Amino acid sequence: MKTRALSLCAAASLLLVPCLAAEDVPRTPSGRPDFSGNYDVSFLTPLERDPRFGERQYFTEEEAKAVADGTAAANARDLEIRAPNREVIAGLSEDGFRGVGGYNLFWLDRGTAAFKVDGKYRTSVLTDPPNGRLPPRTEEGQARFDTLPPFGYENTGTAWWLENGDDPYDGPESLTLGNRCVFHQGSTMPIGPRAYNNLKTIIQTDTHVVILIEWMHWPRIIRLDGEHPPEDYRSYAGDSVGRWEGDTLVIETTNLLGDWGFHRAGARVVERLSHLDEHDLFYEYTVDDPEFTAPYSGSLPWPRTDSQLYEFACHEGNYSMGNTLRGARYLEQEYGKQHGQ
Repeated sequence: MKTRALSLCAAASLLLVPCLAAEDVPRTPSGRPDFSGNYDVSFLTPLERDPRFGERQYFTEEEAKAVADGTAAANARDLEIRAPNREVIAGLSEDGFRGVGGYNLFWLDRGTAAFKVDGKYRTSVLTDPPNGRLPPRTEEGQARFDTLPPFGYENTGTAWWLENGDDPYDGPESLTLGNRCVFHQGSTMPIGPRAYNNLKTIIQTDTHVVILIEWMHWPRIIRLDGEHPPEDYRSYAGDSVGRWEGDTLVIETTNLLGDWGFHRAGARVVERLSHLDEHDLFYEYTVDDPEFTAPYSGSLPWPRTDSQLYEFACHEGNYSMGNTLRGARYLEQEYGKQHGQ
């Protein structure tokens, strides 16, 4: 037991996270670390570091407080300008607020502070490259990325696409997978703070680990000590196989479907989960994507929570897609009237 405790402490020291002796790790009846439970990764720490911080990995206390205070002020301002009595439906109000939009910040859950590692506030989720920013895309990767449709377009109140030959609202299939509530890679893998639905539920057996990602209702089913299928068997979230390295669960994901701007065919994602203390987890990942000029890595704590996972009701009853397309048809009719068509 002492040998295992020393090895776990040695690994923790490399990560600059607190050491947890092996005998203190919660375990399943079979002796494996028990990760089962709910975890909340709502943090204000951005994926990429602000360039002004260079290779500095940590905020000062004052900088971290400014991030938290700025977010709180923005939330309060949003609630004020979107108040029901403002009578702004479309266009700009007297203070420049555009009334058209999705929903106010009350519905988002970005957290209230950056996360801490080794007692200090981190400036980015990304830890490698050293500047805390995604590496450049390859020339071929950038060219392909530039052809992808964006998640949203500016609402100008006109059928602008009829003038440039675009077809962003031709039908459901012309919109992104995120718009269609099919898949959201950003919340699925690798996992980090998002706008909402930051709770993750882990269910664990001796043969499988399931990480429930409620954003698009995507349970990641991870087989333990398995083999990946042939390369032509692919999906948006790929195929995940886990193995134990001491008390760390290492998850390797391959067989990713290269489409819609997500990780390419040939990409490989390696994630590592371990106990930070008897309650919380520490999560690390490395992405090797052939469309980027180098791999990139990140890490963050996963605090355990007693909160329950709520449904991500995409499309609020599935009205949004129909209304989006109806609105586009209406604007096209208006365009036709204005141009004598």
